[in-house]
Amino acid sequence: MGRASNVVGEIRRPGSVRVGRSRVHGRGVFATMALPGRRKLGELAGRVVPRLGLRRAIRTEPVIYYVALNPRDALDCRNGNAFSHLNHSCEANCYLRVSGLRVEVYSLRPIGAREELTVDYGVTPHAGGMVCHCGASSCRGRL
Repeated sequence: MGRASNVVGEIRRPGSVRVGRSRVHGRGVFATMALPGRRKLGELAGRVVPRLGLRRAIRTEPVIYYVALNPRDALDCRNGNAFSHLNHSCEANCYLRVSGLRVEVYSLRPIGAREELTVDYGVTPHAGGMVCHCGASSCRGRL
C-alpha cells in the first residue's frame, strides 16, 4: 500500500459539535446536542507526515496537534477539523482509535448538549511531561 499524503476527516452528524472556549485549555470541542455513548462521532482531519524527527521537534511546543499512526507516520491536525481541538481529561468522555491512516473519534458514554468532548492523551513527548489542567476529581496532575 502506498503512502497517503492526506487523510480526509469527517464529522458523522454535521452540526453536532462546535469549537468554543474551554475551561481546560484554550479552545475545545463541545456537543451541540445530546450524543449517544459508544458511537463513532467522526474522524480527525489532517495530513499524514513522517514521524522521523517529529518527537524532538515538538518537545517544546505548548500545544501538539499530531497523532501517532504507526512507527513511521503521524497525522498533522494543525489545519484539521473541529476534532483537532479535543482537549485532554483524566476522566475523558471520548477515545481515539487509529485505523490504518485514519484516526476515529468515539464517545465512551452519553454526552450531554454543551458538554466538552475530551480524550485521555496518555503519554506526552514533553520532557518531564506536562501539567494537567482537566480539573477532574481523579486528575493525575501530569501527562
